[in-house]
Amino acid sequence: MKNKHLTLSERITIQEMLERNQSFRAIAKALDKSVSSISREIRRNRYKKSKANFRALCVKSTDCRLTHLCGDDSCRNFCSQCMEVCNTDKCPEYEPRICPNHNNAPFVCNGCDEEKRRLCRYERYYYDARLAQSTYEKTLSSSREGVSLSVDEMEQIDSIVSPLLLNGHSLQAIYMQHKADIPCSMRTLYNYVDASYLTARNIDMPRKVRFKQRYRHDRRSKSMQTFCEGRKYADFKQFVQDNPDISVCEMDTVLGGAGSKKVFLTLLFRSCSFMLIYLLPDKTQKSVIRTLNGICRILGIDDFRRIFGVILTDRGTEFSNPYALECDENGEIKTRVFYCDPYCSWQKGAVEKNHEFIRYIVPTGRNFDTLRQSDADLIANNINNYPRVNLNNTTPYKLAELLIGKSFLEKLGYYEVPTDEVVLKPALLDKKLR
Repeated sequence: MKNKHLTLSERITIQEMLERNQSFRAIAKALDKSVSSISREIRRNRYKKSKANFRALCVKSTDCRLTHLCGDDSCRNFCSQCMEVCNTDKCPEYEPRICPNHNNAPFVCNGCDEEKRRLCRYERYYYDARLAQSTYEKTLSSSREGVSLSVDEMEQIDSIVSPLLLNGHSLQAIYMQHKADIPCSMRTLYNYVDASYLTARNIDMPRKVRFKQRYRHDRRSKSMQTFCEGRKYADFKQFVQDNPDISVCEMDTVLGGAGSKKVFLTLLFRSCSFMLIYLLPDKTQKSVIRTLNGICRILGIDDFRRIFGVILTDRGTEFSNPYALECDENGEIKTRVFYCDPYCSWQKGAVEKNHEFIRYIVPTGRNFDTLRQSDADLIANNINNYPRVNLNNTTPYKLAELLIGKSFLEKLGYYEVPTDEVVLKPALLDKKLR
């Protein structure tokens, strides 16, 4: 196809047709290329090939009158008649004689017959398809190396990207929010950071980490799982299928470091990835039940039923009393609770994935005992205002505002944070953590 780079197979065709003395027009027609493209390809990628110690005849060999280049002043012969001197580095006026076929099509010796090649005293040029392909690939690679932007453009990129990257934003999120102000592609932006062209380095990217090896769980006895009867993951899928419009919330806990009694209770809405974070004094059924009932009092049981239609969680001991979780303080049903299968955290993968953002701010091993609920709210507000690719580059807050309602967010104390002010680093809570 025209206006496309030549492939290795096309270059092999060129070489084969040159060796059959085919014209450039015939080659161009066979490859559906222009004649000028074929001509440029051959001239650009031909290479000189000569035998050892071979030097072509000099253009002045027939009328050269130079003498004594050998250093023998008594010699009366012209140097052009002495093969030890003529056509060597000793002659300052040497200029190789050029074959007529090298200045005009076909520019190479591929089509010359063997007899002519044996007697030829010209410099020889050949076209080799694989060598041409290798040269092409090296040129293509080198042309894309380095920085093609001006100093001002690089400073502009650095001023936008580095502060946000240091605040825990991903390059993808930064690029989508500032695409109009970044004069390069996202792939190029990744390359610039990786090559240390910006103030921020690749180690500042949130996912430049090494994941620890998974550990094996001990099996629980079946007697401990009786509370899950009728509330297993298969029952959950059937319930959602029978009630397709119901709001699904995933629930889990996040532990602090060694010696930390306090834990985070996280509730994430599948429809918008909006996450609530509550700081519990301990990891017990009582604390979880008290928190859910507290939310129900703030919202009212009708709004709670609408927003928390069904809750999916794991089989942790803090969640092992479904009857108390489902009822409010007056014994009225406020939600339905279901449980994932044992060791299948992927069944509530949305909330598990969202825990990564918490760990950006509160790394594993940090103690939660110095935190307050206001700190949990601050963490949640920064996470919920971070744009997501799977939400078409909008934020969970904006989507929750549309799907759940602004009054719900206001009642629970959640607010909008400008995207560029979002911080997903320990610096957000440095004064509180130890």
